[in-house]
Amino acid sequence: MRRNAHQSSPNPAVLSGQVTVDLSAISDNIKLLRKRTEAPSFMAVVKGNAYGHGLVEVARTAVAAGADWLGTAQLSEAISLRQAGITVPILSWLYLASQTSATILEALENDIDVSLGSVHQLEVLEGIAGRLGRPAVVHLELDSGLSRGGARKEDWPELVARARQAEVDGTLRVRGVWTHLAWADVPAHPGNAAAVAEFEDAVRQARDAGLSPELRHVSSSANILDRPEFHFDMVRAGLAIYGLAPADHLDPADFGLRPALSVTAPLVMVKKVPAGTGVSYEHQAITYEPRYLGLIPLGYADGIPKGISGRSVVNIAGRRVPVIGKVCMDQFMVDLGPEATGIDVGDTAVLFGDPASGAASADDWGAAIGSHGDEIINRIAPRLPRAYQTSAFECPDYQEPANAGQGNVA
Repeated sequence: MRRNAHQSSPNPAVLSGQVTVDLSAISDNIKLLRKRTEAPSFMAVVKGNAYGHGLVEVARTAVAAGADWLGTAQLSEAISLRQAGITVPILSWLYLASQTSATILEALENDIDVSLGSVHQLEVLEGIAGRLGRPAVVHLELDSGLSRGGARKEDWPELVARARQAEVDGTLRVRGVWTHLAWADVPAHPGNAAAVAEFEDAVRQARDAGLSPELRHVSSSANILDRPEFHFDMVRAGLAIYGLAPADHLDPADFGLRPALSVTAPLVMVKKVPAGTGVSYEHQAITYEPRYLGLIPLGYADGIPKGISGRSVVNIAGRRVPVIGKVCMDQFMVDLGPEATGIDVGDTAVLFGDPASGAASADDWGAAIGSHGDEIINRIAPRLPRAYQTSAFECPDYQEPANAGQGNVA
């Protein structure tokens, strides 16, 4: 301790934590991933506010780094990208199919490709496209075993036949055929090869029906790294562009990928407590000897999972110190040890970030709660301010590449 052992931070303005996103890491990750695939097209998936990293900021960085497609789950995200002036092709795949949907109409007006996995969706898109006066551009989705979106193989012949008729009628244009693998995060699982075989058969059926899909896409991050034979005409990179592990056996660092997001907060209080002191609610932790405890002003309202209590660490002044006691709504405690040497109020606690810096990773935190890093980064609350840095990558004035908006078809 350098000052009094029981002292609050003198500056209430620093009570908030901060999310820092290194856009240079995202840029470098995309460039590395592009080198690992011979697929002509590369999609950067920016759903969920770019996995908590910032939708527009990440999208601009991804395009500047070589991504020629962007992917979103929700149409509203895709529309926001268009409103930000981003013109590269965008695919969005989750929406309520309704003839009265103003969101679908706005998406089609903004030249956003949409996924199509049922005859009902087709009929809705046909009707809206008819009112718009130009065809909706779609990617037909096959349900190859995930049982989420997409048409099952027994429904596929009807879907492709109806899609071809819609092309003849001028209400649809089928640009792609795609699927998402149920075992995507276990690349060696035999279910993947079986699903890809089913996918290839679905593509043949689509072509036999008279369709000419330009893009076939199956691979997400783990398959980009581990199954090049699944890459087809386009790959869809999600977790890997953010530097997180897309599968338990794949260490991002082994591929030169690094995490882009870190969460920090000030240490706002330090106190010494005697042996036998209960810590936080329900005294789930009790000190066995005199200890120094530190208070971090973040909690589950900020997205800090309760499950890290006693299972994870934060980095303060170059030391990894364990979380102790139950995480509260706005704060949690760390065990600074019997001396707390070199640690004091105002020091920055790195909750998670780039392990190369000595911090725990989001994947470490995910493992601590029996999950993965993507759950951790997507928990972080909007109330935490975001800061963006470009340590090695500069893109102050966003400009799209010369071929932006051309679709880079295979």
